[in-house]
Amino acid sequence: MHKLLSLSILMLISGCNSDIFVEDFLPGEQIDVAISETDNRKEINFKSDNWKLIEIVSLMGAPFTTRAYTLDGEPVSFPFGEKEPATVHCLSDFLDFRVEKRGGNKLQLTLNENLMNEDVTMLIKVGNDYKEQQIKLLLAPTCKYRVDSVEYDWKKFTIHEGAVKEIESFTVDNKTSTPVTFVVYPFRNSVREIQFYDPAVVWDEELFKRLLGTTLPEITIPDIVDSQPVLHYTKATFGMIRQELEVPVDKKLSVEVTVDAYDKRRILVLNDMERYSVPYKVNISHPETGKKRIFSGELTSSRPTDYFILKTRVE
Repeated sequence: MHKLLSLSILMLISGCNSDIFVEDFLPGEQIDVAISETDNRKEINFKSDNWKLIEIVSLMGAPFTTRAYTLDGEPVSFPFGEKEPATVHCLSDFLDFRVEKRGGNKLQLTLNENLMNEDVTMLIKVGNDYKEQQIKLLLAPTCKYRVDSVEYDWKKFTIHEGAVKEIESFTVDNKTSTPVTFVVYPFRNSVREIQFYDPAVVWDEELFKRLLGTTLPEITIPDIVDSQPVLHYTKATFGMIRQELEVPVDKKLSVEVTVDAYDKRRILVLNDMERYSVPYKVNISHPETGKKRIFSGELTSSRPTDYFILKTRVE
């Protein structure tokens, strides 16, 4: 009788307080879900509704921020309670995905962007006061941003006069009774130097490769014709802070330099440089999401146009 009475009491408690028993709301201790750009939305159907979103973490250490709001768009705190539909929007410079609790038994996962050039693994923890389970989420890389347009502020285009660059220097000490003559090549190492500068950004080429792809795009940059800027066919790679371009000079040009008898001279080979600076703005957008970004700063160009050679006396 004692055992029957105890069993009856347990059955009564169970009938009145079913929530105290742990249910397997997921079909397994962990579920693996992969989403990509072509298959960017997945739904997980839970076996019960006694669970809540607890935490979303990156297994790769990729930092991101979270914004939580109701399905109507009203901000809420995260984590939110059981049986409470809501959305967690996860964002960073390179990631954009949503985790939505749509009703008591559904979790919807949506990928908008993964610009990391590799798969990103996230861990979504769900559970209640009695049990915690995990969803392993694999985010495949998505397509990159594209350059829509490039703008230059022609009103602030500045030509810098009198710029020179040392190409070569050496000293000749002629201790003989006859002059000595040798050959220099004033354009042999000459290049056009390009620099993109943005004081508001710590320029990181890897950042641009994530946004624009490992093969960075080229943009048209100005040339100077008759002391005026024009856009012809000269292109520079956008995303590299400094780069060198070929210039239309005769790199095989040779010049003879003579040092007199019993004379000691320092020979300085210089290039006369055509140098300018101009503010720029590069507009990019994502072809799938329509998100836009703007990069602005100052472009400088330094191009050799002539040469001269100095022979200074060394006492």
